[in-house]
Amino acid sequence: MTVLAVAMQKGGVGKTTTTLSLGVELAQMGARVLLIDIDPQSNLTMALGYDPTEIEHSVYEVLLNPVHGPGFATIPTGYGVDLVPATLALAGAELALAGRFGRELLLRTALQETRRAYDYILIDSPPSLGVFTVNALTAADSVLVPLQAHVFALKAMPQLEETIRIVRQLNPALQIGGVAVTMVDRRTSVNALVEDAIRREYGAVVFQTVVPFNVKLVESPAAGQPISAYAADSSGARAYRDLAQEVAARYGK
Repeated sequence: MTVLAVAMQKGGVGKTTTTLSLGVELAQMGARVLLIDIDPQSNLTMALGYDPTEIEHSVYEVLLNPVHGPGFATIPTGYGVDLVPATLALAGAELALAGRFGRELLLRTALQETRRAYDYILIDSPPSLGVFTVNALTAADSVLVPLQAHVFALKAMPQLEETIRIVRQLNPALQIGGVAVTMVDRRTSVNALVEDAIRREYGAVVFQTVVPFNVKLVESPAAGQPISAYAADSSGARAYRDLAQEVAARYGK
């Protein structure tokens, strides 16, 4: 099985959309998929239609009790994927965990047995460096980077690469396993230039599939549905179906 931390140290690049859309598409291909929301903003949880204020158990309790695994907090969704949700309690968890020994390894510990039950575990991590992002990267086999075709997003990549180098002290095999170019507007020449720069810089690690800027991808999280359910024929949905095929081919699942 494969654990992917979906990470980028910049907001607004399509990180949560990629986690959700890719996970659901992989599940529709027959894979067993677990999604983990470890971002205090709870965007992934809400994008699946759940109200964080009404959730009893979340990733927060999983981090506090890692030896029990995430099963008690896992929700079977109606879209073929399981979810470990986030709630507002996670916002205060960083302080609560500050003095805890081995706090960077809590999620990794929690997933030791769970890994066997899934083909893919996708972790939606926060856009900033902190204990939750480090937990996601330490638990992951590799990093999947949604990279917006924008110059500021590209300039944020060295920060992520430096974070990965630091986390390798805890997870020596960690590397960028894939870059997905997102939010591409073919009407602008700047997007094309940035996409070319991304492919020159990162080569074969960049997926061939390009996720376009698509209003349906913006609307679907607000509707609490993945794009495959909200607008299955949209360009965004088609792109994530293609991306899922590439991910499955790359990781042999």
